[in-house]
Amino acid sequence: MRNLLLFLGLIVQIHVAGNNVAVPQQMYLQKTLTSDYGFVTVPQQTCLQKTLTSNYWGKIAYSDNRYSYAMNNPLKYTDASGEFFFIPIILAAVVNTAIQGFSGHLGGMGSFWKSMGIGALSGAVGYGAGTLANGALGTATTLGSSIFNGATIGASGGFAGGFVSGAGNAWANGTNFDQGLKSGLISGGWGALSGAVIGGITGGIQYNKQMGIFHRGNDVLGVDGDDDAVPATDAFLKQAQGVWYPDAPMDNADAFTTENLSKDAITHFNENPDADAITIPQSAKGLLTGRSDMYFASKAFSSSKQLFFTMGHEFIHVSQFIALTGESVNLINKPLFRGMLEFIAYSYQNSIGGGTGMNSFRGSMKDMMTTYGDYFKKLNYFNYGWINTVNYKYPF
Repeated sequence: MRNLLLFLGLIVQIHVAGNNVAVPQQMYLQKTLTSDYGFVTVPQQTCLQKTLTSNYWGKIAYSDNRYSYAMNNPLKYTDASGEFFFIPIILAAVVNTAIQGFSGHLGGMGSFWKSMGIGALSGAVGYGAGTLANGALGTATTLGSSIFNGATIGASGGFAGGFVSGAGNAWANGTNFDQGLKSGLISGGWGALSGAVIGGITGGIQYNKQMGIFHRGNDVLGVDGDDDAVPATDAFLKQAQGVWYPDAPMDNADAFTTENLSKDAITHFNENPDADAITIPQSAKGLLTGRSDMYFASKAFSSSKQLFFTMGHEFIHVSQFIALTGESVNLINKPLFRGMLEFIAYSYQNSIGGGTGMNSFRGSMKDMMTTYGDYFKKLNYFNYGWINTVNYKYPF
């Protein structure tokens, strides 16, 4: 379905090829690589950045970075979404060559391979530009910012790829430099415009879809607004968990409370007044048992949205400590390892719309990957089945 939509989008603009204005196919193609869901859209707005700031495991993305899971490098690391970087490049090459053929600009194998090369280059450049723009943008946490991010990423990739294909085809067909430059600018302009429109629309749709479960939960909980404060009680906490995260690993959480904080939790909140919650792993004889205690500060209840994001973040930690059962407590006390755990949890929080906390760990990502590569994969939040009833995924 995705590839069909790609081709349909490309064919719409075939008519401009006759005037040496190449179709900005990269505009469509690059989006499949900046999208966490393998659909013709911009990166998921709060998905671990699937581009320059990606994580090693999952989709991602937005700062809208959908390739956060692959450290922005799905060529080298596991591409959990099933997308492959060379597909849009091949599609761009084939479509550009087809357009040039329909326009009567293919006169032999030489022009055939030129068209293939120009198309492939435009696809790669469009993807690269969209990726760079994606990584430079902040995380989209509102509908407006999601539309803006999507439009910006789409326009960036559309213009870059459109310019390359337009100018490249014109020069290959014998026009002079000025004419080729003009064709590139025209094609790039169409690519930017189309990319902005498509990216903005899909970014907005994706945000609303992604927040759907949260809003349905608010209806059940009787909460009117996303930013309304909610009761800081254990009863509400448990009710919200059942609505928002029904399949979360509650069986491994012995404490799930805001009313009965442990001494360690109180100390942590006093020393870290900005903290919303803390998950403390249990251990026996220096080894992690796979059980945890979850404590929520009153700050987490400042709004339903804040509690939603905080709860998801902490359940990632519960799942991490389950996966680390039998490991030495000393491992999680190492700053770099602890930072990796937080990066993964913030990346998941980002993927459901909840802020940019992961940004502060990006400078350490390379060290995390080098030192704890196997753990990085093992603790990938996409390994946790319970997130499937929380994250919205396109059904295409």
